[in-house]
Amino acid sequence: MKYFNNLSLSTKLVSVLGLLMLMIFGVMIPLNLQQLYQVSIEKGELEAKNAGKQYSETLQNKLVNAQATLQVLLEVLQEAKINNTMSREDVVSMMKSMLDKRPEVLGISTLWEPNAFDNNDKEHISKTAYDDKTGRFIPYVVRSNGKVTVEAQKDYEGTGDYYSVPKKTKKNAFLEPYIYQVGGKDLMMMSLVQPILDKDGAYIGMVGLDLSLEDMQKEAEKYKPLGGYVSLISSKGTYVANPSDPESILKSFGDQPDKEELLKKVMNGTSTVGYTLNSKDAEVMRSFESFYLPGTDDVWYIQTVAEKSMILKSYLENRIVSISIAIVAMLILGTLTVLMIRYMVVRNIRILSDKLRLMADGDLTQELIVNNQDEFGVMSGYFNIMTQKLRGMFHLVNDLSMTVGAASQQLTASSEESSKAAETIAESIQQVAEGAETQKHYAKETGEAMTEMAIGVKRIAESSVAVSSSVDDVTLQTEKGHLRISEAVGQMNQVQEAVGATEQAIHRLSERSEEIGGMIGLITNISTQTNLLALNAAIEAARVGEQGKGFAVVATEVRKLAEQTKSAADQVTKLVGDIRSDTELAAHTMAIGSTEVNSGVQTVTDSGYLFTSIMTEMADVKSQVHEVSAAAEQMLASSEQITGSVEQLAEIAHESSSNSHDVAAASEEQLASMEEISASADSLSMLVQELLEKLSQFKI
Repeated sequence: MKYFNNLSLSTKLVSVLGLLMLMIFGVMIPLNLQQLYQVSIEKGELEAKNAGKQYSETLQNKLVNAQATLQVLLEVLQEAKINNTMSREDVVSMMKSMLDKRPEVLGISTLWEPNAFDNNDKEHISKTAYDDKTGRFIPYVVRSNGKVTVEAQKDYEGTGDYYSVPKKTKKNAFLEPYIYQVGGKDLMMMSLVQPILDKDGAYIGMVGLDLSLEDMQKEAEKYKPLGGYVSLISSKGTYVANPSDPESILKSFGDQPDKEELLKKVMNGTSTVGYTLNSKDAEVMRSFESFYLPGTDDVWYIQTVAEKSMILKSYLENRIVSISIAIVAMLILGTLTVLMIRYMVVRNIRILSDKLRLMADGDLTQELIVNNQDEFGVMSGYFNIMTQKLRGMFHLVNDLSMTVGAASQQLTASSEESSKAAETIAESIQQVAEGAETQKHYAKETGEAMTEMAIGVKRIAESSVAVSSSVDDVTLQTEKGHLRISEAVGQMNQVQEAVGATEQAIHRLSERSEEIGGMIGLITNISTQTNLLALNAAIEAARVGEQGKGFAVVATEVRKLAEQTKSAADQVTKLVGDIRSDTELAAHTMAIGSTEVNSGVQTVTDSGYLFTSIMTEMADVKSQVHEVSAAAEQMLASSEQITGSVEQLAEIAHESSSNSHDVAAASEEQLASMEEISASADSLSMLVQELLEKLSQFKI
């Protein structure tokens, strides 16, 4: 079975059809030969019957004529007896004349009871050649050696059936064939006898007519049906004529058990044809035609014999012809069948197979020409529809892949820009943190200076003497404070600018995150649609069957790529969401920090203005000592206010530094996320490139 499955379709079809034809012809040829055999047998039997019937008709005509001749003789003799119109010589002369006119008759005879003819037997004792010592009228006119002679009948008393049978039965009778000596020669003959009755019905004599078995033998030799022969058999089963074996004449037909059994069936009327073996052990057909002897109840039989081999000669010849014709017909039919299968089935399948092979190699432009509306035409139509749908699907997949590729490239570019922005933000935040540290340091120093200034003011208030000596120190410290305040103002302005830049960068980062989220959504939708298209392609390929396995594999790879793309997009979406949350938190923190920094800048600016006033006042101190106490009190109050402001600025700087560190950490996380997004985008780009490479294998 495995070997059969590995055969080509044409070989399978031809093998199956060849086997079917062998089975059909294997059944038809024996049936045909059986019918031909039966016809040959029936034809042989019919031909044999016809030959037997022809011989029977010829024989019956001969017997009827013989009976008519004998009847004429009987009537003439009866009239001569009654009217005493004919002498013995006249009767013999008449009988000679009758025999001359009938060459088929061997002899004619009449035999009278003593003194029954003319009551003058003693006058004819051994008088003539046809008289014997009894003087009875017993002439026998017979052909002998080509001449008609007359002699006296012999052996009529006792053993002569030709005399005793009609005397006993007083009826017409055909005697069984026998041998009778004529002219010193033994002749085989059969006799037709009729009784001569007086007016009272008493037997007074007989008339007889003899037929030569040799003539019947010659007549039988004329018939040779199917190379066989016909023979004549008496009612007692004795051969009367047998051309095949003249020695069997007057011998029994049933010399063999099978022939004896067949003759019994024929005589019983249960059979007319039988088959036996002849002397040469050849099977022969024996057909029997029965007929009644004219004017009697006796039945004789015409046997027609033909060898079965001769009967079946035409059958044997026709059998060879029939087998030859069957073989030729089977070869022609097989050839036509093979050609039709190759043209109508295998050719179309090969065309389809070649198209599918080209499609499996990637050429989706293949189409089949629809020339008819049979199963192959319908299949070709569906094939064309499938290729059109596959081309449409691959066009769509290709377009979507290009879109995904462009989106992945844009995502990569956006992630790179976001990474750069994050790096810039990190650097700015680092600068803000450093500025905040510096601001904190200077605020601390300013606080310490203000504390010292407050102590000095107190000392001025307590002691005017010490004021003068300390004015220079105060002036110097005030100048330093003014310088530090100016530096603090510059640092705070830088912090304010850095915070503003950071806030704008975070805002842009938030917008980029939203754009990335939109792109990731598009990628997710594309991957979902690609997955659905791949699933549809797999379903269409499954419908095709074995030829669609290549498309099923490609569709499966496309679906896997779509699922991987969707998974990567989901991860990117999560990362973008985390970045967006961190960005919003950083933006909020930076907004608070910006507000505080603005407040700090304002405070530091006010402090700068205050230090300017202090310097002015210190200049006036030298000239207006008397106003020292009032100025000292005012300076004390201002110093306390400045001290509070400086402490507040220090706190703000501390918070700004802390928030800057938080923003820096968030920026680092955002940078890491953007690196992951970039890696995912690169992976997506590689997947899209791989998909495009696979799609490039298909010609659409």
